[in-house]
This record gives sequence, structure tokens and C-alpha cells, in this order.
Amino acid sequence: MRLIITVGDCNGIGIEVMLKAIIAFDAEFENPFDYEIAISSNYETLKEYTENFSTILNFEKDGFYINNRFCKILNCPTKHKIEFGKVSQSAGKLSAEAIEFAIEKMIKGEYDCIVTMPVSKEALYKANWQYPGHTEMLADRCNVQKPLMILCTSSIRVALVTIHIPLKEVQGSITIDNLLNISRIFCKSLKQDFGINEPKIAMLGLNPHAGEKGSIGTEETEILVPAIELCQKEKISFEGPFPADGFFAHGEYKQYDGILAMYHDQGLIPLKLLAQGKGVNFTAGLPIIRTSPDHGTGFAIAGKGIADESSALEAIKMAIDIVNNRKKYKI
Repeated sequence: MRLIITVGDCNGIGIEVMLKAIIAFDAEFENPFDYEIAISSNYETLKEYTENFSTILNFEKDGFYINNRFCKILNCPTKHKIEFGKVSQSAGKLSAEAIEFAIEKMIKGEYDCIVTMPVSKEALYKANWQYPGHTEMLADRCNVQKPLMILCTSSIRVALVTIHIPLKEVQGSITIDNLLNISRIFCKSLKQDFGINEPKIAMLGLNPHAGEKGSIGTEETEILVPAIELCQKEKISFEGPFPADGFFAHGEYKQYDGILAMYHDQGLIPLKLLAQGKGVNFTAGLPIIRTSPDHGTGFAIAGKGIADESSALEAIKMAIDIVNNRKKYKI
């Protein structure tokens, strides 16, 4: 199997957690060298960054050795001088190039999955990035109108109806048709990507207490409940809408294979708390496979060697699992 890891923002912790995760992966897997790992980065920038890394890397013409593993470098044109913790236009440009290069390789069928390290949206915008985030950019390059962000662990999977939009725009984006389309994508992903034959899905309410039967907003009765009923008619096992606070606080989430949240923080705050640093961001609904750690660039601790690689390691492992699940999946 062939994996590409993109370096993310080189002023952050991305390269550090990537290298630590590769070491941990090779130590944990029984046959780690069955998996080829390539790094989408600028060669010189990566080499400069690793001078601050405690493990010795031996660089060759087109890659480097880390312990006994050789990682090929897919060389991007922008050379960025490392400035730990700083927002930089050149760092943003390099992180964008790394993603573009990786997607191009994936679309050509040269690799099986992408694992993206964290980017700084501010740095990307300085480099004229035109997307709210990785998810939207991947969807555009793959000609997919409805990507689905799923934050997950091995046992909890939270999908988002709305992603990177202002909170004031959330209500207008929640329609019966939109919920139905997203539910179909989510159900299919739980089957083909996570290997769950008959997934059971919960829908969270939009309003406090899931609207209290219309006394705190009518979206639940007018939009969410009808959408759930349509899903059930399509044999999609859906229940809800549930008040989000009690749903997580009282452990109801344990009864479901997937959870559909209405907006970004509603789903991701509890997921990240439950994941305890091992959450993974997966982009569903694409023809290619992409995972990512569930954290940001960590500018405050960049260059200090103290970043936790757990989420990056889980992202690599989950990407591999999804590749294998898709091979087994039958429509």
C-alpha cells in the first residue's frame, strides 16, 4: 500500500508529529514495510526542519531514511525558511502546493491514500488560498459537490451537516433535502469506509433541548423530524433529534455507529474530548481517501519537540483501514 503524507504548515508541529508517527507506526505494525510512505514537501525545507528533531535522519537525493525506513520526498517548488510559531505567506504557499501535488498523484492512481498534516488557514489566505479548508479544496479537485467531514475514533464517528461557515448561517443551510443527501453519504461511508454493514445513526437537534417540541425553535419539528422519517423510508436507520448536551453527557452516543451534528462545534467539541488526543478527521464522499490529525498547527509549542503524535498515528492507521474496507465493500 502506498501513502502520501503532506507536511502541512512547516512553522507548526506537523512535521514533528509526522516523523514521530512514522517511527511509532513502524514499531507497532507487524509488517510496516509493506506500506510505502512518501512525503509531499519541499526537500530543503523538510531537511531544515529535521535539524531540530532528535532522531537522526539520513537524507539522500530523493528522500530520507528514518531508522530503517526510506521515505520518498515528492518535491514541491516553494522553499520556505523555518520560523517556528509564525504565520508566513511562503509556509502557506508550500502547504498548498503539498496538498495539490498529493491530490494529483492520488487522482492518477499512483497512491492509495493521503494523510494531511495541519495547515494554518491564515497562512494559506496570505498565499491566495481560495477555500475555507482542506475538505472544500479536496471536494473541488475531485469534482464533488457534497463532501462530508467526519471526526472519528475507532468507535465514535461524528459527521457535520455544516462545516466552515459562520454560526449565523447554519440555520439557513439546514433543509430537508440537505439532511437527506448528507445522511445518504454518511450511511454509505459507514458501510464502505468503516465496514459497518447496518449502521445505526443518531441526529442531534439544532436548538437547545432539541427545540422542546417547538417551544425553543421549530427546526426540529419542521425540518429534522421529516428528514429522519424520509431516511427511515429509505431503510437508513436514523433516530432523533437528540439534545446534544444530554446525548453525550449521559453516554447515549455509545448506542450508535454514527452521529450527525448540525454544526462544527456541536459535534467536534465532545468528539475531541472523548478522543483524548487520538481523534481523526476523515473526508467522506470522495473518490480518494484522506485523513488528518484532529488538531491544529500547534504554533505555541512548535520546535520544542513536545508535540503528541497520537492523532497523526491514528490518522495513518485509519487511512489504511479505510483503503482495506473499500476493497472489501460491495454495493
